[in-house]
Amino acid sequence: MKYMQKTLLIGSWFLTCLIMLHLSAFEVLAADNSGDWRPLFDLVMRWVNFLILAFLLIKFSRAPIKKFLDGKKQDIADEIGGLEADKEEMLRQIDESKKQLENSQDRLSELKKRIIAQGEKNRQKIIEEAEQESKIMLKSAQQKINSRIVEARQELKSELIDAAIALATKLLPEKITEGDNQKFLDAFMSSASSR
Repeated sequence: MKYMQKTLLIGSWFLTCLIMLHLSAFEVLAADNSGDWRPLFDLVMRWVNFLILAFLLIKFSRAPIKKFLDGKKQDIADEIGGLEADKEEMLRQIDESKKQLENSQDRLSELKKRIIAQGEKNRQKIIEEAEQESKIMLKSAQQKINSRIVEARQELKSELIDAAIALATKLLPEKITEGDNQKFLDAFMSSASSR
């Protein structure tokens, strides 16, 4: 394989040299004076010098050029490897971000459920407190009503007693005799002396 590459390289150089020689020799071929050999000799010598220079360049600079190209190839391979590693890192970060997004959506739905449950508990608590408060208010109203009824009864009794006393004071003086007065006075005196 190397031999083929070497042969191909030498053949391409040789072909290039022939083409250049052919293209630059048109002055010599078109000359009217065919006895003048000096321009042809100069041209051939230029080509010989060119071939020697090309041979020396190929012989001595092939290894450094090959080393340079291999180094560039290695640098490019390293750069591609680094880019591949960066690509893998980016893909990993994208996957991680997707997982975090899914987790955050799960956490959000869980948080939403907890908030709804807490809201339901608070609602139930408020309802229970309102029921307790309404019971207390009903008891308080019932007590107020009962106390008003008791006050009204006492007021009524007081008014009835006052009316009965007023009626009695009006009617009794006409009905009580002097003997009844003496009996009341004796009963009062005996009760006062026994104390």
